[in-house]
Amino acid sequence: MEEDRTLSRDVQATLIPQGDPYLLQKDSKVTITHRLGGNFTVMCEYGMFRIAAKDGDSLGEEVPDSALEKTAVEDSQEEPPTD
Repeated sequence: MEEDRTLSRDVQATLIPQGDPYLLQKDSKVTITHRLGGNFTVMCEYGMFRIAAKDGDSLGEEVPDSALEKTAVEDSQEEPPTD
């Protein structure tokens, strides 16, 4: 079931299928085409994107605690940049 939404804030998304990061702007109109593992696949005039579960609030969705916990773990495992 497709659902039209308007983003409530800027959100970092991933361009499908390239995997490039892309900033979707607040007030962009998107259509949720798929939900999987708490993540969202959306379509808009710029293409198809994945929005992570932790950013579901930008779509007006409730963010599950498990998504926030997973993000915290992933963030703590990132390697610091080397100079």
